[in-house]
Amino acid sequence: MPSPALSSGHVRAEEHGPVLHAILDRADKLNALTHAMYQDLTRLVEHVGERQDLHVLLIRARGRAFCAGNDISDFINADPASRRDGTLSPAMVLVHALMALDKPVVMAVQGNATGIGTTMLLHADLVVAAEDARFHTAFINLGLVPEAGSSLLLPALIGRQNAARLLLAGDTFNAEEAQQMGLVAYREPVAALEETAAALASRLAEKPPAAMAMTKQLMRLSEQAIKAQIERESAMFAERMFSDDTRARFARFLKQ
Repeated sequence: MPSPALSSGHVRAEEHGPVLHAILDRADKLNALTHAMYQDLTRLVEHVGERQDLHVLLIRARGRAFCAGNDISDFINADPASRRDGTLSPAMVLVHALMALDKPVVMAVQGNATGIGTTMLLHADLVVAAEDARFHTAFINLGLVPEAGSSLLLPALIGRQNAARLLLAGDTFNAEEAQQMGLVAYREPVAALEETAAALASRLAEKPPAAMAMTKQLMRLSEQAIKAQIERESAMFAERMFSDDTRARFARFLKQ
């Protein structure tokens, strides 16, 4: 089965044996994600699920930042009608695809991981962080609320107080803090990040696929609860995104 056609121009796919590398390639914008990039990533996640010969998905990024979050221009240009019928945003469609994938997902993070750049990691199985990685959700500063199930998953993973630091206080965690809290599994020198993540993905690919899939299913928190929380978050997120206060914050952000 050939790799799916990618349309954004900012996501690349490379096959390394049984591992598919999905590479964010918008370094000049710190890999801020557009609707088209979300759609490309979703295609690749689903492609890995369909391919019998692909056992692991590795998501990594070019440049000095993993992901600067959602492209604010997409928020500015969003049509309010597109969110009124409960339709999930492209970002949340990607999250649902990651949740449904019964193959290991590794993410390699360097530099800033902001907004969805942090909350997406909650849907990885193993996260490798470079020493320069910084984790910041930013929602509260833009007048937004959490997404990707992070309001449920973060307190369960790193504790309520640490989750409040990210989601209410708007704190930034460095790589060491993130590892101590359990947000990331491994911490590596910047120069070793790509090699270490690739080696980890290859090691996972050697494990028995059926046992790997069943183990993921057993480890997974209640998918129904996460999806219900994503729906709650999405409704509130849309309400905030189209509020006058938040639109003004977006405009100020773009002028910086």
